[in-house]
Amino acid sequence: MSENTPMLPGFEPPARDNSEPGYVETETAKQIDKLREMGYIQDHHAGQVALAIVTARQIDRLEGKGAASGQANLSRALKEVFEMLPMPEAATGDTFEAAVRAILAEAEEETTR
Repeated sequence: MSENTPMLPGFEPPARDNSEPGYVETETAKQIDKLREMGYIQDHHAGQVALAIVTARQIDRLEGKGAASGQANLSRALKEVFEMLPMPEAATGDTFEAAVRAILAEAEEETTR
């Protein structure tokens, strides 16, 4: 619906208090805090961190306003900001490789007995 067309009764989005951070902004801040605590985000990432927070805030403010394409574009932008920030390496590859090595070592040990 547009700004000029009222929503059907009972389908109006809940009024949102923009003075408090929304869900996306809150979770973005948590992720940034955790990455900072782990040492991945440093002071020289301040611009990217600010961009992530501002973008998350805009996503929250568009919620329920019928701006799906705007939300999608901002979500893509937020994803790209996080892709620019240093992240921990996924441990799944290392864990998988370690498990395979252990299985192979055990199998080799059994064949040499």
